[in-house]
Amino acid sequence: MTTALLSRYAECMFWFGRYTERSACLARVLEVQTSFSRGARAEAADWGWVVRLYDDAERFFADNATADSRSVIRFYANDRRNPGSIISSIYAARENARTLRAMISTDLWLQVNSFFIRFGNLPESAHSEARMAQTCEMVKKEAYAQLGVAEATLYRDAAWHFFMFGVLIERADQMSRLLDVRFAQIPGAAQDDPSELGDYGFWSVVLRSAASLQAFLRIAHKRRDPETVARFLIFNRSVPRSIAFCLAELEEGMGKLRSQFESRSTSAAHRQIDVLNQTIAQAEQDPNLIERLHQFNDTIQRQLIELTDELAYTFFDAQRPSPTPGAELSGAAASTAQSGTQSQSQSQSQGASQSQSQGSS
Repeated sequence: MTTALLSRYAECMFWFGRYTERSACLARVLEVQTSFSRGARAEAADWGWVVRLYDDAERFFADNATADSRSVIRFYANDRRNPGSIISSIYAARENARTLRAMISTDLWLQVNSFFIRFGNLPESAHSEARMAQTCEMVKKEAYAQLGVAEATLYRDAAWHFFMFGVLIERADQMSRLLDVRFAQIPGAAQDDPSELGDYGFWSVVLRSAASLQAFLRIAHKRRDPETVARFLIFNRSVPRSIAFCLAELEEGMGKLRSQFESRSTSAAHRQIDVLNQTIAQAEQDPNLIERLHQFNDTIQRQLIELTDELAYTFFDAQRPSPTPGAELSGAAASTAQSGTQSQSQSQSQGASQSQSQGSS
């Protein structure tokens, strides 16, 4: 197989995994909001935080006057014009799988199509606030099935590692967003009045949405305060959806890619993983983490963008941007300059990562 074909298939595997994971993660965020907007919390529910969380205000308000439940659910669930919607993610995963048809099992291809058809055939009523929890549950189960069939049937060559890189980067990125939900709902709360972040019921919903409530109860029992939950979902390396777990798996996969397969240098990507690990290590020792959690999440998302860019430069035949003579780029400006590096132009199109880099992944 030629290097060009390897680059093409590696990129498709990466995005196949990433978009599959993204569909489930988007469902979790909508599920959190749907649960939060019920009962005694209904009056305080603000669907606009979802738009703020994904930094989609310009795109969203181009077609919607207000961020009410109906418009936000439509925009993020079944609006094909929104590249960050669930239906767009399912479709993008399917298109990448189509390119990979010769490399994936018939069972996996059937599951990909089943997921796409089942979601596409949902009646309009399935996207109402009253039924959104059921729809989100279906999306999560179908995505789990897709990931499960992939894990059970994909051949364990280099392509498998790229599939998992996509899954793990998206999982870590989306976990940071899920943890940022309360900050998007109540801007400035961590600095002005941290007690506003301590809604026991809300953090229980976050744990359930991360499929981690039972694991949390095994070690933390009834302490569902924001800092305990945040530290559990960021640093606990026994939780498959924690950021630290995802980084450990990324590091291990990168090591295997370098040692077991004839691949190009992984040193730049390894260095970026080291940067992420340093960010995690410093935050773990921070006694005031909860006050700085929003900034921490922004940093993690930006560094995950930079890791994705390094993978693109090294393995997907993307070209590094030429620096402007005499100009120094850093932070958001550097990320923006890199926004066109993906050869498929597969934009992340969502989240705090967009606040650092519009259209970058």
